[in-house]
Amino acid sequence: MTAIAAMMKVATAAAAIKQLFTRFRPADLVILALSIIITISSFFIVYAKDNSELQVVIEGMGQSYIYPLSADETLRVRGPLGDTLVVIHHGAVHVEDSPCKNKLCIAMGEISQQGQWVACLPNQVFVRIIGKPVKDGLDGSTY
Repeated sequence: MTAIAAMMKVATAAAAIKQLFTRFRPADLVILALSIIITISSFFIVYAKDNSELQVVIEGMGQSYIYPLSADETLRVRGPLGDTLVVIHHGAVHVEDSPCKNKLCIAMGEISQQGQWVACLPNQVFVRIIGKPVKDGLDGSTY
């Protein structure tokens, strides 16, 4: 008896859908189809772009520098305590030297993925990686 009841529910749902579409005028169906196409197209336009490689953003003393992570650069970033040496090499970035007392920014090591950062708080230098995230990669909140 449950199979018959399930078939009745499916038939009732199909009849409701058919009745819904018979109430639409042809212009309504055209507008509905266009809105669905525009919605799906905008999804692909926004999320299917491969428009950015990973970039390093270095901020210090009110200045901001942006470099591609693929570059090989050695930069001196001025802070209130002196210059912090930031090195971009082989797709990673790290703080090589800093005038701060405890050197935690140097101990943080290299970063190479989107969303990672290194900060030298005493010298007010902040280094972070921005760009398109790695697909299927683990992040700091994955456990």
